[in-house]
Amino acid sequence: MSKERRVYERQDLSTKAHIHLDHEIVEGEVKNLSISGAFVTSARVMELNAEVELSIDNPLTQNLNNLKAKVARVTDNGAGLHFKKPLFDSQE
Repeated sequence: MSKERRVYERQDLSTKAHIHLDHEIVEGEVKNLSISGAFVTSARVMELNAEVELSIDNPLTQNLNNLKAKVARVTDNGAGLHFKKPLFDSQE
C-alpha cells in the first residue's frame, strides 16, 4: 500500500496550457492543479527533473503564467510538475 505524499489537495481541471521546455513552447493541457503542482499532458515527452515554465490559459486561473516548475513524475499519460514556489505564496 503506497502512502500519498501530497500536502495540498488537487483539483481536477481540463484547460489548455503552454509549457516552456528546452527553449521551445509546447501546447499541453492541465488535468489537475494544486497549490504546489500540476499534472499536464502534451505531445512532447518531458524528462524527469527537467526545469519548465507553465502558463495556464483559463480565465479562472488569472495570473498563473510563467510558473517555474520541475518535472517530478513522468507517466505514459503526462507529467507531474512541482512548482518551485507554491501558488498564492503569502511571502511575495
